[in-house]
Amino acid sequence: MSIERAVRSSRLRTFAAIVVFTVLGLTGAIARASTYVVFIPLDDPIYNELDTLNGLGLLDSYQDEIKPISRVEAARLTIEAGRNYHSIVEGAQGGGNDDLAKPLLRSLRQQLHEEVGWLEHHQEDNLPNLLQPVQRAELQYVYSDGKARQDHVRPTSGINFDEATPLLPNNDALPTSTGSNEVARISSWAGFGSFFTLTGEGAAAGPFTHGVEGPRGADVSRFQPLDAEAVVSLGNVAISFGQEEMWWGVGHFAPLSQGDNAPPFQALRVQGIHPTHLPFFLKYLGLFRWQVFFGQLDDDRTFAHPWIDGQNFAFKPLPNFEFGFTHAIQFGGVGNDRYSYLGFLGRATGFSTGSPLQGNTNSRAGVYLKDYMPKFRNSQFYFELLGEDNLTKEVPFVGRFLPFLATSFQGGWYLPRLTRDGLTDLRIEWAILEPNYSQHSDSMYWTYDDRLMADPMGPNASEVDVQFGRWFMKKCKTDLDIFYTERAQIVHAAGGRYKEHSVGAALDLWTVPGPLPGSHGMLVDMRARNAYEYVQDINFTPSGSFRTLFMLSFGITPSWDSIKW
Repeated sequence: MSIERAVRSSRLRTFAAIVVFTVLGLTGAIARASTYVVFIPLDDPIYNELDTLNGLGLLDSYQDEIKPISRVEAARLTIEAGRNYHSIVEGAQGGGNDDLAKPLLRSLRQQLHEEVGWLEHHQEDNLPNLLQPVQRAELQYVYSDGKARQDHVRPTSGINFDEATPLLPNNDALPTSTGSNEVARISSWAGFGSFFTLTGEGAAAGPFTHGVEGPRGADVSRFQPLDAEAVVSLGNVAISFGQEEMWWGVGHFAPLSQGDNAPPFQALRVQGIHPTHLPFFLKYLGLFRWQVFFGQLDDDRTFAHPWIDGQNFAFKPLPNFEFGFTHAIQFGGVGNDRYSYLGFLGRATGFSTGSPLQGNTNSRAGVYLKDYMPKFRNSQFYFELLGEDNLTKEVPFVGRFLPFLATSFQGGWYLPRLTRDGLTDLRIEWAILEPNYSQHSDSMYWTYDDRLMADPMGPNASEVDVQFGRWFMKKCKTDLDIFYTERAQIVHAAGGRYKEHSVGAALDLWTVPGPLPGSHGMLVDMRARNAYEYVQDINFTPSGSFRTLFMLSFGITPSWDSIKW
């Protein structure tokens, strides 16, 4: 890396350090009303348990369009669900159809026993220094076979990406090779002064017998930091810098806007810890969650290290209706930054995206909706629209403010009570990805380390999923997902006019974390996935590929309390 690139890549760290040390210098009531903020990794079973409780109608303020959430927020939701369970299910309305909630609530209270205790005893803003050396550990075996998807349009434009592990998307792009692979993950955190938190999660992945495989140009290593950040909480606001997973929007199988299909990137993030209400007349918008970030991407592109920033605002104005907005923009990078300080601000805010001569940009913005229908067995209908790149040439004067040149869609229906007892559910989800989705006329395409940052199908594709789920013994759930996909070329090369089709099925199993006998309360959980897919004309060549995956994972959550001093 050249000296110039090193200087550019260090600007974000310098800026973030200034912000963090400024915040650390703040004193007074705001800091005293703060707490430790530890964000939950996206593969943690806590999310599955909260989603199930939400489907049973026991959560009033769970807005899952912004993830990850913090452990203290998950503890608040656990208390809320328990309160609703006792007052509604066992109360005047009676009913024994929600016994599934009991083991879930018990497990959540065990996993979050410290945070639940803080909230129930009103101690969350007056905590000692804490150290949790092992919050959760996970051991995983992955067997993968079959050709990976890829698309390399041009070295300087379009889009360039490679799939990580076939049939295992949204896995932080952990490196694997064909055949057997072993993965280990571990997370820990430390808190100081009741408002400053250091968190970390690392992973080691790949086969024991040889090195890991990776796409050309990507920074592939067996050891990967997944979550490494410093967090300062001021009241209900968390300010963090470092690597953090992201998942925006209503999609279940894949996000339309931002996700964890690629490795986490470094960014400065500011977000709400718990849902709140906006002041004045804006309070009628209901419960409000939000997140904004400002970061920098990789150098595996012509305009190396471009800036990226985004915002996600989620509202719940009615008990059964949610909506929100997302916006993100890429700009700058080596050779693409011929603008002034005001030009930098204009691009960062999206109000003035400039011209390609001064510095090109790529914007995307979306709207999502979710409607709950309790009378129809707690059905959830959801929809998301995402537009990308501005209508500068198409709409005079105001087109530069409208990032809807290419519009993609996603929607679905989730029926948590296919059977009245809530032990069987059904989900149908679809996505239509526009040919210009995530790509661009230059290197401002939506990838990081050669992996797609949102939907793993990429541009000019569509997918339909039908999934049936069933609980067994109220401790274990299996999900059978049957899916069909299509993908077409962005640029038709000579002799390459093939359209890719695939059909497949995936069987997923996960268990509710529970105590391991003889371990003094240590919690264990298991995940397994077995998937098969046949892809015709894969990567737009006249050949087919039969892809298979088997994954088995064991998670451990120690029962000990954090070390205090």
